[in-house]
Amino acid sequence: MTSTVSPPIPLSRSRWLRVADGVVDDVQAGVAAVHDAWQSWQASRRRAAEFHMLRELSPNVLRDIGADPEWLSEAQRWREQRDAARDAFLRGL
Repeated sequence: MTSTVSPPIPLSRSRWLRVADGVVDDVQAGVAAVHDAWQSWQASRRRAAEFHMLRELSPNVLRDIGADPEWLSEAQRWREQRDAARDAFLRGL
């Protein structure tokens, strides 16, 4: 029986490989942070657009779709503010 000598298996990686792994990990963490921030921004913009569209619906439509009373009062408040601003502008002409 002949035995062949195989090269020794390194137990630790070289320093430059460990540094490269650290850099890759840092870049991946940075990309993930940017991605999370982008997703959060998109979600907030989507919520703002939905809120804006709900505000413009009439109280009857809001009741028909089963909106909360808070939505009804908020839509009414927004409508009253818009009307007051328009009236103030027209009085100033």
